Amino acid sequence: MKLKSLRSLLIIILIITPLVITFQLAFAQETDPRFVHLSWQNDTATTMTISWQTTDATSSKVQYGVNDSYGNEGTGASVTGNAGIWHHVELTGLSPDTIYHYRVGDGETWSKDYTFKTGTTGKQTTFVAWGDSRHNRFERTELMKTVNTLDFDYSIFTGDLVDDGDFAIQWPRWFSDFSPILNRMPFMSVMGSHEQNHSNYYDAFALPGREEYYSFNYGPIHFICLHSEPEYYGETWDEQVDWIIDDLALHQDYEWKIVVQHQPAYSSSFKYESGDYDDILNLLVPIYEENNISMVLSGHDHFYERLHKNNITYVVTGGAGAPLYDVVEVLIIEESAYAESANHAVLIEVNEDQIDMRAFRTDRSLMDQYTLNKVDKPDLRCNTLPFSNKITKGEEMNVNITIKNIGEVNITEETTARVLISNGETWDITVPPLDVYESADFTYAWSAPESELYTWTITTDVNDQIDEVVEDNNQVILTFDATEPVSSSFFVEGIWGLLATLGSIMV
Repeated sequence: MKLKSLRSLLIIILIITPLVITFQLAFAQETDPRFVHLSWQNDTATTMTISWQTTDATSSKVQYGVNDSYGNEGTGASVTGNAGIWHHVELTGLSPDTIYHYRVGDGETWSKDYTFKTGTTGKQTTFVAWGDSRHNRFERTELMKTVNTLDFDYSIFTGDLVDDGDFAIQWPRWFSDFSPILNRMPFMSVMGSHEQNHSNYYDAFALPGREEYYSFNYGPIHFICLHSEPEYYGETWDEQVDWIIDDLALHQDYEWKIVVQHQPAYSSSFKYESGDYDDILNLLVPIYEENNISMVLSGHDHFYERLHKNNITYVVTGGAGAPLYDVVEVLIIEESAYAESANHAVLIEVNEDQIDMRAFRTDRSLMDQYTLNKVDKPDLRCNTLPFSNKITKGEEMNVNITIKNIGEVNITEETTARVLISNGETWDITVPPLDVYESADFTYAWSAPESELYTWTITTDVNDQIDEVVEDNNQVILTFDATEPVSSSFFVEGIWGLLATLGSIMV
């Protein structure tokens, strides 16, 4: 009987494999217009640049408005490169903090409806920092799916998007893998070593200034985005160093100044040990220290690490899909505070007086957390990451809630937190006194009574007992999308699993 079953399975494989191949070939090329993505070239609160690719040369048009009736149209230009024809249209005169609908096309053929939100003129923002996606499509796609369930304003990428920047076929694959994020969240990248300073990178993205290195502002942050390996392409550091000094002189009044560069200044890797980063240490770090840089985000080394030196926090985030490096104990430098080899991204919440960063793995588990505060006060917050969750109706699950003091002063009294579910359920949590960086964990068993979308609003310090570093960061919203249970036979599950496996192999 077992032999007969095996023969049947082999026959099924022989039958469906050509079908899978045909399916893959049919959908390998997305239809025009494709690879829609967002960025900024100018003011983040009142402009948005929309880019996409087509097979043939066409006009470049964007219809946009506060609803899907649009009512406005912008036009731009296209560039023909090795990796396709790219279109770029900058929309100007937009309203800050506003959701816009848009579609792209040539006036006859249009994409589907997308949305974006313009930047804030206020003092709060949340962004994701990640980098080094390279060529491991499964790992980078799984991390992208995790990031896509978070609520944030834009993402910062620390370079090495693809494995070979001059290899045209790698760019559509990358855009295809990251498309769910790119068409709704602005994406700001720096040049990595594997981009090879190639025109394929410049053709695909529309970035500020000369694009090789640039700066931009969002809320309370001034970002300085650098090209960290100019000498690889026959260039010197001189012009870029002069530009950095001039740029920082014009932006001293920003609450936070964050540098983004591919190669790190400090890292517990063999590259740091061998002196690969000496130019950055000698040329750039003194400028950072003289100009009160708050944080330096980098990649290049394929792991996560948080380091501190002379009041600057250095974060290495190179785990978005590139082959991971082991964290080797003998290479850990004294500046290192935490290091781990894992695919990951970093969620960074910024307020006028606080930066709170949380690194998380692909499986959504919290890897590291660190806070920079400008004032000496306590600060209670729900430290649970605000993921959007898929669940099954009626299936009991444990919801874990972590409440932490991320401030600079101990909390010596009990406080109250409150959970409010969109179906009307509510309960209060008694939070014990918490010292600086101490946390309390709570677990609730819950099941969704109906197939619908539930929101959990978790509020700390509901009675306003504490004078906090940030008074308006007390709410975290979790979402749970409950669906009907699906009854599947083992045979059906097995076939779909096989199809998924074959599909992955073909990709």
